[in-house]
Amino acid sequence: MKTIKVIKTESMTSCIMILFAMLLVPPISTSAGDPIAYVLNTNGETLSKINLSTGVVTNNLLTIGSDIWCYPNQMVVRDTLMYVTVSGTDEIQVINLKTEKTAYYINTGVYTNPYWIDFAEDPYLYVTLLMTGTVAKINYLTGAIVTEVPVGKSPEGIKIVGDKAYIACSGFDWDTYQYDPGRVAVYDITGDSVIEYIGLGLNPQYLQLDNSGRIHVVCTGDYTTIWGSAYIIDTDFDSVVDSIYLGGTPGQISIGPDNIAYIASAGWSESGYVFTYNTATGEVYHDNSNPLTVDLNCLTAIAYQDSTCFTGSFTDYVNVIDSAGSYLASYAVGDGPVHIAFNYLPGDVNGDFAVNIFDVTYLIDWLYLSGEIPRWPKWRANVNSDNAYNLFDITHLIAYLYLDGPPPKIGPDWLR
Repeated sequence: MKTIKVIKTESMTSCIMILFAMLLVPPISTSAGDPIAYVLNTNGETLSKINLSTGVVTNNLLTIGSDIWCYPNQMVVRDTLMYVTVSGTDEIQVINLKTEKTAYYINTGVYTNPYWIDFAEDPYLYVTLLMTGTVAKINYLTGAIVTEVPVGKSPEGIKIVGDKAYIACSGFDWDTYQYDPGRVAVYDITGDSVIEYIGLGLNPQYLQLDNSGRIHVVCTGDYTTIWGSAYIIDTDFDSVVDSIYLGGTPGQISIGPDNIAYIASAGWSESGYVFTYNTATGEVYHDNSNPLTVDLNCLTAIAYQDSTCFTGSFTDYVNVIDSAGSYLASYAVGDGPVHIAFNYLPGDVNGDFAVNIFDVTYLIDWLYLSGEIPRWPKWRANVNSDNAYNLFDITHLIAYLYLDGPPPKIGPDWLR
């Protein structure tokens, strides 16, 4: 095995020397294959796969849950593995995307109802447990629950930023069927404890990190008299810096490379709705008064790297729209598409779903020659997962491609 020196200077001369050395060693290359959109079908309890290059849809790719009535909520793709929260059967299903088979299940306990997950430092993930009002820290390699901590009534969404987790406590009381005031628990990852609460609107459910490192929290309301809003949290001071009234019953939120937030908002009569606003300026483009319309009962709206948005509705279609709501593509999938994820690859700096010499030159061009920024999501360029973008990412990538070094890593925080 060859070795590589740790280069501590960030000069352009160092980069030129690295590129020259690369000419002496044949490279390897990693490919994710064609870009894929994975679709989680909550009613059908199956996984669908959309090949975005060919347009071919594979339905019933895999059965979700270890038993029937499993009600899957969310999936996260991390390199070649997928993690699915399966509420009805109280488990996290881990799927090997190379073999397209279930690798193993992580049990969260009877009647816990795992809702949403996010990843901290390896090998830990955190999952909200809706019915017990707790968050569990899990070693996802062994499947062991390391600790479980009360955070508030009916926690749903979770987003980890640095050494803190932000947890949306919806406040729903399962005895009275009423909502307590909404709040976000700020959870210290290093000490595994809640350090404070941030008060918000009614029924906070979903959170997303924007391109400036702020958390956007969707508060859905009570579905009858109090309607939806989005709240923006500054993660440096853990305080609300803005709120945006949307109306209706907004749900899942995703933020694209162009700073547009897409929010799925059901719709029960003739159409499903998607709300949008600019996360950088706060300007609302589409709310309950003028929503983007898609198929009936829109359950999910997920931004893609090209600034389009993939929506899933109870008509069992995934529709691709632009920010104006124009239909770009439609795919027939399984029953009840509730969440969508893509096969993004760490180290794929230029967004072509492969890791090779072009990613090295792209990264150098960006860091030293005022070239284009890495393709969104930007975490693909944080090759060594140290939460920074610098020469060490270049050397890590070169060591992998040319010197038998470790592969690019997916860090705990997918830096945008």
